[in-house]
Amino acid sequence: MKIFILLFCLSPLFIGAQTSGFVIEGRIKSIPENTEVLLMDFNGKDTIAKTKVHDSLFVLKGKVDNIDARTILFPELQKRMVVFSGNEQIYITGNSEFSDINITGSPANYDYDEFLYDIKPLNDFVDYYRQQVQSAPTKAFRDSSMIMLNTAYNMYQNSIDRFLSRKKNSPVAALILAYSYDTDPNKDVLLLEKRFNMLEGDATKSQFAKNISEVIARDKIGSVGTQALDFTQKDTEGKDVSLSQFKGKYVLIDFWASWCRPCRLQNPSIVEAYNKFKKNNFAILGVSLDKEKDKWLQAIRADHLTWTNVSDLKFWNNDAAMLYNIHEIPQNILVDPDGKIIAKRLDGGQLNQKLQEIFK
Repeated sequence: MKIFILLFCLSPLFIGAQTSGFVIEGRIKSIPENTEVLLMDFNGKDTIAKTKVHDSLFVLKGKVDNIDARTILFPELQKRMVVFSGNEQIYITGNSEFSDINITGSPANYDYDEFLYDIKPLNDFVDYYRQQVQSAPTKAFRDSSMIMLNTAYNMYQNSIDRFLSRKKNSPVAALILAYSYDTDPNKDVLLLEKRFNMLEGDATKSQFAKNISEVIARDKIGSVGTQALDFTQKDTEGKDVSLSQFKGKYVLIDFWASWCRPCRLQNPSIVEAYNKFKKNNFAILGVSLDKEKDKWLQAIRADHLTWTNVSDLKFWNNDAAMLYNIHEIPQNILVDPDGKIIAKRLDGGQLNQKLQEIFK
C-alpha cells in the first residue's frame, strides 16, 4: 500500500481548520467563464461541493468532519490541485496555467512549506547518494559516496524528528511519516510505529494516519526485531521442511526464483557467504517462487545452491512469500537462533559483513 500516492504530481496544498463550515474562494486569472469546479475526496470518488467560475472567481461552500486531503478538480481543463482542508475560510489565487498558486488563511500551509523546502530535499539527497553507491565504479568512490549517504540520511531523519517534536498535532506530520516510509527502501516499520505513536489531535484523523495504522499492522509481520513466523513447504525431494527445524541456528530465509535475473546474479555472492560460514552455525533456507519444478531444480544445480531449498510452486502466491508480504525478489530475512529476525534485504556483500559481525 502506497501511503503517499500522487501527492506531488497533483500539486498539493495544505490547509488548516476551524469549527464552522468551509468557504474556499479561488481567483484564477484568465480561467474560462463557466468552467466547472468540483471539491472531491482525495480518491476522487465523492463530490463534496461544486460550482462554476464567473469572472475568474469560484466559491466552494460546505462542511466536512475533519482536516484531510481533498481534490479541487477542473474537469474541462484537466487540471487539479490537492487541498488539505477542514472547515475554514480559504483563499486561492493563481493563473490559468496553475503554475503560481498561492494560499492564505491556512496555518498548516506553513508546515507543508517546511516539509517541501526543508525536509523533502534532504530525502532527495539521500536518494541521490544511494544511487551513487549502487553505481560506484570503484571501491574508493563507493566508500566516499557511502559517507555522504550516511550524512544525508542522518540529517533527513533528524529533520523528521525535529518536526514531530514541534508539530505532533499537525496533519502534515502524518503526511511526512507516510512519505518517509514510502521512500525508504529499508521499510523500518518499528521506527514508523514509534513516530506514529507520537501523533496527537488532527494528525491522527487524516486518511494518511489511517493508512499508516494499516501499514504498521501489515508490515510488522516479518520486520526486524519481531519473531519469525513458522511455515512448512516441500523440499526438492517432496519432503516437508519447516522453518522451526532450524531453531538454534542463524538461518537466512532467501526468497528467489529461477526466472528472476537479479536473483540469479546475486546467487554467487550468497553461495560464497554460505561456504564461508556454514561451519559456524549458519544455514540457508531457500524459498523459490517458481511454478515449474524442472526449471527450479535446474537453477539450483546451475547456481550450486547446496543448502535446503523449498517451494510450493505457486509463483507469486507462494504461501511463505505471502505470509511475509514478499512482493519483490530477491529478498531475504536473517533469523537468529532464538527465532528473532535480526536483518533483512541483505545482498551478498552485506550478508558477508553481517555474518562476520556475528561470528567475529
